[in-house]
Amino acid sequence: MTIDIRFRGLPNSELLRDHIIRRIRLQLRRLGKALGAIVVRLSDINGPRGGVDKRCQVMLVRPGQRPLTIEEVNEDAYTAANLAVERAAQAAGRGLARGRSHRRRRSDDAKVVLA
Repeated sequence: MTIDIRFRGLPNSELLRDHIIRRIRLQLRRLGKALGAIVVRLSDINGPRGGVDKRCQVMLVRPGQRPLTIEEVNEDAYTAANLAVERAAQAAGRGLARGRSHRRRRSDDAKVVLA
């Protein structure tokens, strides 16, 4: 799994980058090889005007599936990143569980048809 973190309109902060990597590893480690890559985009929507304008987009690239993108906006970049990574982990976990139950049902149906 590769992690790509991009800053747009925000200074490239090694502290923030390290924080996001720690959060991703903590929240998404259980998904293991189900993820091909994670792309995190941090941006300042309003520029220097201030306000609730730090956006964090987390895109999970899963082999054989469409990418899953989660976005959070907050006045603090750390908070936006924490919330986005947490929501992405929850959504990916649901998708993975749904895929497993769907495969089981299909294989059970196939056994009934062949019997």
